[in-house]
Amino acid sequence: MNKFFCSILLIIISLSVLNASPLRERVYMQTDKHLYLAGESVLIKVATLDQGQIPLTLSKIAYVELVGDSIARLQIMIELTNGTGSGQMQLPANLTAGYYRLIAYTQYMRNEGTNTFFEKNIAVLNTFISGFQPAKDEATPDLLASPPALSVGEETNMVSLQTDKAIYTTRDRGQLIISGLTDNIHTLSVSVAGKDLIPVDESARSLFQKNKMIKPVMFTDEFLPEYEGHIISGKIIDNQSEQPINNDISVVSGVSFPGAGGIRFFSGQRIDTDNVRFFTSGISGTKEITTAVFLHDEKYRIEVLSPFVTRYAQKQMPQLHIDSIYYEQTLDRSVALQAFRYISDEQSATQNTSDPFFNIKPSQSYLLDAYTRFPTMQEIFIEFIIGARFRRNSDGKQELSVLVFEGRDIYRYGTNPLVLLDGVPVIDHDVIFNYDPLTVERINIYYGSVVLNDTYFNGIVELTTYRRLYQGLILNKATHIYPYEGPQLPFRMETPDYSKEKNRESWLPDSRHTLLWNPDVRPNGKTSIHLSFDTSDLSGEFQATVEGITKDGQLVSETIDFIVVSYK
Repeated sequence: MNKFFCSILLIIISLSVLNASPLRERVYMQTDKHLYLAGESVLIKVATLDQGQIPLTLSKIAYVELVGDSIARLQIMIELTNGTGSGQMQLPANLTAGYYRLIAYTQYMRNEGTNTFFEKNIAVLNTFISGFQPAKDEATPDLLASPPALSVGEETNMVSLQTDKAIYTTRDRGQLIISGLTDNIHTLSVSVAGKDLIPVDESARSLFQKNKMIKPVMFTDEFLPEYEGHIISGKIIDNQSEQPINNDISVVSGVSFPGAGGIRFFSGQRIDTDNVRFFTSGISGTKEITTAVFLHDEKYRIEVLSPFVTRYAQKQMPQLHIDSIYYEQTLDRSVALQAFRYISDEQSATQNTSDPFFNIKPSQSYLLDAYTRFPTMQEIFIEFIIGARFRRNSDGKQELSVLVFEGRDIYRYGTNPLVLLDGVPVIDHDVIFNYDPLTVERINIYYGSVVLNDTYFNGIVELTTYRRLYQGLILNKATHIYPYEGPQLPFRMETPDYSKEKNRESWLPDSRHTLLWNPDVRPNGKTSIHLSFDTSDLSGEFQATVEGITKDGQLVSETIDFIVVSYK
């Protein structure tokens, strides 16, 4: 455990001693709207607070789950910076229509149980299902609870929100004017989206007050705060028995994140006989995880455990009914969504990854296209790689060794280097010896002893292929690659600029139902700010919402409606 994590534990212990109770953490969550079509994305903003709703910057990861009945249907992690973060949850096209619970929490909150988690309702319509037809002459269920009355003297922190026009045309440029801002703002977000057809959830102020009223419960110390980054848990499995190990044998394990570039390797810390934790950082945007167990000849492997709660107490939700008067509006929105899915790659685009946590510069870096392309790895290492070489061990296998300095003009070749190919640890160096060098773009060599999360290696050999897909790599039983959605990086919504006439006349359809989503508005000390938004090809009623939290734990919230009519 590194010194930064130790520091935060000391802080928590000190607070517990002074206050006779542990530090409590809460989450507040906002979404761009409340009613979605299957296939759309739920845009999410989260902020971490203490029990009194004062902003708190303890955890670096927030967890959000979409729960139907009692089982999570979708799960994402969101990276937090200074206690806030944003992400998106892509709703699958086959998601059943109905009301869902959107639940947000941190790992540290799990010490108090799920009753402390933040929860709000959203509704999903599935227009892809054959025969979809909104119910006719059905009473719309009212899920709106009356917001609690404000006590005398309670601050409302209601900013002023205006639009430059009451009616816009499609593909028009509009302006939001937010005034009444103070320098007490901690976080602020703005959304502009089609007005919900039915009431779905309580008001922002009601949800904020309800979150504040959650009473503390019994506190365990099972879940550590993710102060530096995501903590991954795993079990050590015996490959022969396929059961968790039940002995105290020393196990050196690690996780890495392939394909992203840079050193993303984290060694494990044993919790008990069969459980291990990996304290990671800088892994946001990753899609896969590699686990490896060293020095035991394929006897053991690591199985990664889910970091999510997944199962919750069942909660009765009403049936979803949409009045038939909204049929045409819903149909237009559905057609626009399908057109967008057909022509756009945005939904399937691979998210960028964050910078690697370990900022280590290689001692030597070899771009292989700058040299003669030899047909074998052995020739490459013999001809021009300095400070790393293959040698045959007593078992007749090839081993890589890397230069290790032991003093001035004194060096040796260490026999325990960390070998990575596209970020995947390679324990059997015969695999690298026989690997096709024509797929490798670069080889980096790191001399000397290297310490990664308290695990020592005699140097690092890092090979990167052109495609970053570790193609053709043969893994042994001690190394496994799993799909693993890392924490999401902050999401930024891209929108067209219709202040330019050529963009307004573009033939590409614009199906946006959410016209603007800015989860990180920064007033920079101004009392009034202007934000631009662009309408899409959809007409109808729209609503702009500004929502935020002040440094002293008050909610900022205001909405305004406007109309969009067809341009042509």
